[in-house]
Amino acid sequence: MYLDERAYTVLKTIVNNPSITGKEVEMSLQLSRKQLSYTIEKINDYLQDNGTPKIERLRTGKFIIPVAVIEQYQTEEIAGDGTTYIYTDKERGLLIFLMLLCIREELSIYHFTSKLEISKNTFLTDLKKLEQRLEDYHLEVSYSRQEGYHLVGSEYAKREMMITSIRGILKIPKGKDTIMDICQISEEMMEQVEKQISMIEERLQVRFTDERLKELPLIMCLTIIRTQKGRILRELPETFQHIAGTKEYSVMLEFAKEYGITWQTEKLFLTAQIQISNFHTLQGKDSSQEEELMKASEEVIVNFENLICVTINERETLLEALFQHIKPAFYRMKYHYHIEQSILDMVLPQYASLHAVVRKSIGPVEKLVGVEVPDEELVYITALFGAWLRREGILELAPEAKKRAVVVCANGISVSNFLYFTLKELFPEIDFIACLSMRDFATYDETKFDIVFTMVRLETAKTQFVVKPFLDEISKMKFRDKVMGELVGIVPRKLDVSTLLNVVRKYADIKDEEALKREFAAALNPETEEEKSDNVSTKFQIGLKDVLVEETVQVLDHVLPWEDAIQTVAKPLLDRGDITERYVQKAIDNIKADKPFIMIADGVIIAHAGVDDGAKRVCLSLLTMPERTDVYGYMEADVVIMIGTPDPTKHLEVLEQLNHIIEDKKSLQLLKKAKKPEDIIKLIQKREKEKKKC
Repeated sequence: MYLDERAYTVLKTIVNNPSITGKEVEMSLQLSRKQLSYTIEKINDYLQDNGTPKIERLRTGKFIIPVAVIEQYQTEEIAGDGTTYIYTDKERGLLIFLMLLCIREELSIYHFTSKLEISKNTFLTDLKKLEQRLEDYHLEVSYSRQEGYHLVGSEYAKREMMITSIRGILKIPKGKDTIMDICQISEEMMEQVEKQISMIEERLQVRFTDERLKELPLIMCLTIIRTQKGRILRELPETFQHIAGTKEYSVMLEFAKEYGITWQTEKLFLTAQIQISNFHTLQGKDSSQEEELMKASEEVIVNFENLICVTINERETLLEALFQHIKPAFYRMKYHYHIEQSILDMVLPQYASLHAVVRKSIGPVEKLVGVEVPDEELVYITALFGAWLRREGILELAPEAKKRAVVVCANGISVSNFLYFTLKELFPEIDFIACLSMRDFATYDETKFDIVFTMVRLETAKTQFVVKPFLDEISKMKFRDKVMGELVGIVPRKLDVSTLLNVVRKYADIKDEEALKREFAAALNPETEEEKSDNVSTKFQIGLKDVLVEETVQVLDHVLPWEDAIQTVAKPLLDRGDITERYVQKAIDNIKADKPFIMIADGVIIAHAGVDDGAKRVCLSLLTMPERTDVYGYMEADVVIMIGTPDPTKHLEVLEQLNHIIEDKKSLQLLKKAKKPEDIIKLIQKREKEKKKC
C-alpha cells in the first residue's frame, strides 16, 4: 500500500509536531473535517500494513502518536521502500517537461501515462497547465505524427525551465533518482561531475550551500548531455559577455575541456551557474568586481544605520554575511535568473517596515547591477538585517548553565542567519554555538554540543529537533513547548477557552460571553509588563501621529547654532521623560566623533544616539528654522529632528511614515513654511489619510 500526497503531508505534519490538534491540521493544510478523518484512516491502514501501531485521535482534537511511529517516520522523507509517492499536478508538469527535454524518441501519450502512472485525461490536463506555465519562458509544446510531443523555443529558454524543473523535483522524495532516471544520467557520470564540483570549490576557495550542491551536479550533467547531443546554446543575453575574464570563467574552462565543450556560449553558461550559486567564501576578495560589491555592501549598511537611527555592533561580521549573499544575488540579477521559491509571504508580515527601509538602503547595489533589486531577492537581505537587529537585543545567560546547540541549515546565508537568531531568541535557556551546513556538521566535533536544530533529520546520536526556517508566532510557541517538554520533561498543560466556557454553561448563566472569553484568555496567558508593551507595539504599531504631537513640534523664527538646535529639539522629550540628558549629549558627541550622514532629505537632519544610550520609549520631536545652520562643517539644516528608541525595531513604522512625508517635495516645502506647530500636525494627518486611500 502507498501514501498519496495528502496522507504523506498529514503524517509528516503530525509526527513532526505531536502536540498539534486536528483543527490546526485542517487550517494548516486547508482540509475539511471529513477529509482529515478519511486521511487519518488511510494513514492508519498504511501503518498497520507496515507493522506499526495506529495513531489515535482524542475527542479534544489531540493525537496520540505511538513512539514507534515518531521514531520511524519523523524524517525528511516518509516515503520509504515499498511505498509510492503520488505527484501533484505541478510536480507532474515538471516531470513531463523533463521527458520532453531529455527523451529523444517520438513521445506519445502512452510514454507519459505509463511513466507517470496516470490516465490519458490526467496527462492532457497536466499538459495544458504546463503549457500555460511555459508561456512565461516563451516555450510551446507541439505535436506531430512524425516527431510526437516536443518542445518549441530557444535553447536558452529550455535551459531556464530545466533549472526550474530540477529545483522543483528535488523537493520530491527520491527527486534526484527520478531526474537521473528520466534524463538517463549514469551513476558514473554523476560521481565524476560531483568530484569536479568539489575541485571547483577548492580552486575558487568557496563552499557551496547544501541546497545548491544538490542542484548543481544535475544542472551540469544535463548541460553536458545536451551539448554532446548537439543542443547548443546559439545565443545568450548580452550581460553574459562580461563573464569572460573572471576567475570563475578560468576555472570552468578546464571543466568544459574535460567534457569536450568548445562553444563559447556553453562555457559562459556553465560559468554563470557557478557565479549565481549561494556559497560561503573561504578567502579574501581578489577581483575588482568583488571589491566593488564589498564596497556597495558596506554602503548599504551605512544607509541602513542612518535610516533606522541605530548603530549596528559587529559591523564587520554583518558586512561579511551581507557580501556572501549579495555576490550570487548580483549575478542572478545580472543574468536574469529568478528565485523560484519566494519567502516574501513568510517574512513581510513580520518585517514590512524593515523591508521598506532595506529597499531604501539597497541603492549602491542597484547602481552596480544596473537594475532594481526585485523583492524576491531583497527579502533575504531583510531577513538578514532582521536577524541581526534581534541579535543585538539578546540578553546572554551564563553559558555554563545552558545546554549547547548547533543549527544545521541547507539554505543560503540569509536564511541560515534568520533561523539561527530566531532559535536563539526563542530559547534563551540554550547556548547556540554555531550555524553549520550539512557538510560542516558531518565533520563537526560532537563533544562541543548537546542538541541539534535542523531543517532535515540527520544521522547523529545527539538530541535533534526538525524545524522550519520561518515560523509564525503560534508555531514558535508550539515548537518551544515541544522542545522544552523533551529537554526538561515538562510540557505546559494548556486549557482551552472554549472548553472552559462549556463547563461554565453547565452551572451558570453567562451574561456577556465575549467579555468572559477575553478574561479567560488573559488569565490563561498572563503577560509581564514588558510582554504587554511588546504586544501593544505589535498589534497597535506606534505610528508618527502617536509620537509627533504639538508639544513635540517647534517652529522657530530665528536660526540657532547646530548644538543649540539639537538641545532645543530635545527639550520636549526631556520634559516628558522620554529620553535622558545622556542621550542628547551622546547624539551631539556622535556628530563630532563620526560625522555620520544623518541628512534624510534636503536640509533635514535626524539626530539620535544608540538604543542603550538613555531612550526610555519610542519618541520623536521636530524643529524648523527660517534659514539653514551649519552642522559641524559638513552639513546644513533648517529642519532638525530627534528620535529615540530603546529597541532596534519598534520605531521603524514611525520612520517609514516620516520618510513618506519628507520624500515628497511638496510636503517638505509645506512643512518648512509652516507658521505654527498645528500646521505641521495637520499636514501629517492629511498625508496619513492620503496614504490610507492609496
